[in-house]
Amino acid sequence: MAQEYLTSSGSSSRSLQQQQLNRRSRMETFCDILRAIGSGAQKPTHIMYKANLSWTVLMEYMKALQSQELVELVDDEGKKTYRLTHKGFQLLNQFLSIREDLNLN
Repeated sequence: MAQEYLTSSGSSSRSLQQQQLNRRSRMETFCDILRAIGSGAQKPTHIMYKANLSWTVLMEYMKALQSQELVELVDDEGKKTYRLTHKGFQLLNQFLSIREDLNLN
């Protein structure tokens, strides 16, 4: 059994490595948002829940996705909804294809 070393905070190095393995990368978070929208979530709160993000984090990512023209904001009679652009659909399909090719499903 591998020896564990305690860090200055008292947690083992093994648990720190486990935490790092379980965190999503920025790319995975972007793709989770695109996947949520692509699967039918349009309202910001629905996207937030499907992508498992806080409101603040979601809004930061949505701004970035809009600036890259992957997502567009639609204001329909005061109701804000989001939808994927053609470019957003293409990126989502590429990401899903890569995940499938790497057997990461």
